[in-house]
Amino acid sequence: MLTMLLAVFEGLTPMNWETIKPALNFLWQGLLAIFVVIGLIIVSVKIASAIITKAEKAKQERESQAQGGDDGNA
Repeated sequence: MLTMLLAVFEGLTPMNWETIKPALNFLWQGLLAIFVVIGLIIVSVKIASAIITKAEKAKQERESQAQGGDDGNA
């Protein structure tokens, strides 16, 4: 069993370019995916923040108009 497992890794050496190339390819794709996901999260948080700020402003304007309208009718 152990000889079978060792036979699988027989041709692998740490400084062999053919061994390193797929690992580096996988590494840059994974890093790119991480950065894209982080960027999407940042953009979605900024959009949500802008929407919340706009909604709070609109709510304050409605409340101030409602208070101003009540005072004018009395």
